[in-house]
Amino acid sequence: MIRTLISASVVAITAGSAMSQQVFFNDFNTGTPAEIGGFINNAGVQGFNGLGNLGNTFSGNFLYNDSTGNPAAATTLTMTNLPSHTSISIGFLLAIIDSWDSTNGAPSPDFFNVTVDSVSVFQATFAIQSGSANYNPPINGDIGNGLASRGFSGFNDRAYDMSLESSLQNIPHTASSVTISFFASGNGWQGGGDESWGIDNLNVGVIPAPTTLAGFALLGVCAGRRRRVR
Repeated sequence: MIRTLISASVVAITAGSAMSQQVFFNDFNTGTPAEIGGFINNAGVQGFNGLGNLGNTFSGNFLYNDSTGNPAAATTLTMTNLPSHTSISIGFLLAIIDSWDSTNGAPSPDFFNVTVDSVSVFQATFAIQSGSANYNPPINGDIGNGLASRGFSGFNDRAYDMSLESSLQNIPHTASSVTISFFASGNGWQGGGDESWGIDNLNVGVIPAPTTLAGFALLGVCAGRRRRVR
C-alpha cells in the first residue's frame, strides 16, 4: 500500500512540475493595485471592449501608457514573497494604439518591451500607421479582426493576447521577488497623442519548485501510512 502511495506521489510530482500557480491577476477595473508602479494611468478600453478570446477579453478600464522619451517611462509590476519556483509566466491583453511605425515609417522604430528583473524577455516593433499590421519578430495572439480606429486619436489600432506569446512563458526565475517592466522605446517613439499602449487582464504564474511539490507528496504518504497503522 505504501509503495503504491509513493508511486502515485512520484507521478503527482512529475505532473505537477508543469502546472502553473497564479500569483497575480488584475483587470484594472477598480483602480491600480499597490504592486503597480512607475508610469500609472487608467483609461477606458473604448473600442477595444470585447476583443479577445473566450474568458479573456478587454472590458472596463485598462492600464494605459502614453509616456514619451527613449526609453519611455515604464509601468512596473513588483512582487515579493513569491513561493519557491523554477520559472515565471506572464500573460496580458495588449493594445497597440495610434501611429506605431515599426521599422518602415518615419520616424522609426517603435518598440514595445517587457523585462524581468531588468533582463529583456520580449521586444517587438509594430506597424500601424502604414495600414498594415506588420510586427517584427512575428508574435502569436493577434486578435481584433483587423485594423480599426478604436476611439483614441483616430489612427488604426491593434490588439494581441500576449498569454499566447511563447517568449513570455516559462521564463527561468527562482528569486523570491520580481520586477516586471513594460515600456516603449526606439528612436521613433513619440508617445502622447501620437503613440501609446494599454494592457488588460495582467496575470503572472509560477511553476512551483520540485522540492515544494515533493514535500506535499510526502505529507500525503505519511498521512496514508498513519491511516494504515490505525
